[in-house]
Amino acid sequence: MGVNDRLHRAHLRLLLLFTLIVMCGFAFPQVIWISHVGYTLIALLLTQAMEDSNRGNSWTNKIYRILGLVAVVSLWLWLLTPLDLIYSGIPMALDWSILVGWSVIRLVKRLANEQRVSSSLLMGATAGYLHIGLAAGLVMSAVETIIPNSFEPLAIQQLSHESVLAAAKSFSTINYYAFVCLTTVGFGDITPMEPLARMLSVLVSIAGPLYLAVVMGVLIGRYASSLDRKGRTSPDTEQGPY
Repeated sequence: MGVNDRLHRAHLRLLLLFTLIVMCGFAFPQVIWISHVGYTLIALLLTQAMEDSNRGNSWTNKIYRILGLVAVVSLWLWLLTPLDLIYSGIPMALDWSILVGWSVIRLVKRLANEQRVSSSLLMGATAGYLHIGLAAGLVMSAVETIIPNSFEPLAIQQLSHESVLAAAKSFSTINYYAFVCLTTVGFGDITPMEPLARMLSVLVSIAGPLYLAVVMGVLIGRYASSLDRKGRTSPDTEQGPY
């Protein structure tokens, strides 16, 4: 195994670790700053882990790296902006949607190129699925600041002169709702009220099963190929006629 392969596998493990850190932060809103730090690490690591090594320093890789940096800056500008400045969430929502969407496409291509199913491969596939949910939570949170009352019941209007960070508990709830859509569970305790919120909910509900179908197809194909290669290289145990 080469140095690049080992580095790639380490990146996949770290991506899953940072994803779990973000989710733990949302589980405990009193320390939700951990989630925002985790988002920052994810954006920076994605541009390293999902970089196309075959294209080297091509313009697509350069744009991809810049997009990761812009995603970090736009995230923190949104977090530190008062809620009544409603359009501050637009750049963040666009950047994170493109970054995670592009990263998931690169991840699936990389999974398809792997020769065998390994623990790192499974970690990367799991991280990709969770990243869709986390990105959906960010975009939905931004929509709630752009179009208040997009999701109900939430109570962030009384915090309009505070920063987005002050509404940590409400945005933690929206991230929970994003994963409810992603997994198509549909508990019904949160309702999208505005047309944009409803369409986002539909898109996330489609993206979750679609990702699982594609990745499961790739993983099963890799596993079947490894079994086929193993069968071809194994010695023939059948005895010919005397």
